[in-house]
Amino acid sequence: MLLRPTSAADINVFLGWVHDEEAMVMWTGPTFSWPLTRFQLELYLTNSLRQYWTGIDGTTGAVLGHGTLLFDDEARVCRLGSIIVDPDRRGEGLGRKLVELLRAKAFGTPTVTELTLGVIAQNNPARSLYESLGFRGTEVVRLTPMRDQMWEVISMRQCRENQA
Repeated sequence: MLLRPTSAADINVFLGWVHDEEAMVMWTGPTFSWPLTRFQLELYLTNSLRQYWTGIDGTTGAVLGHGTLLFDDEARVCRLGSIIVDPDRRGEGLGRKLVELLRAKAFGTPTVTELTLGVIAQNNPARSLYESLGFRGTEVVRLTPMRDQMWEVISMRQCRENQA
């Protein structure tokens, strides 16, 4: 897998990956409203403070995943977010590779000493992946509405010196 900056051309791929409201909330929490639209994703890509990355197959160029980095230079922290991989390819290690590449980009910035992320508590595959990569849960930081329920969002972090 290789990383390249996300482009508007990737939006249709992402829309094809998010089949229902639950998948959308697992991906981005309360960022979007259901049904997910192209307009929402176009607006999402305009935040100049965030870096948007697309994971692609190095041979075919096929889009395999997406994630973001948000650097807070003053706090020396980078926030990893919006991690998603092709649902038809789950179980192939794409999520692991995507997070490893994004982590390398984040810690490639000399001032970054910590990488953080938020994960829905019910998203067991994502939580297990992050834990296997050395991230540790710190606390429930908010509740995200999902239909008639409130889902917990767990903050996880990894210090530069504790990379798995």
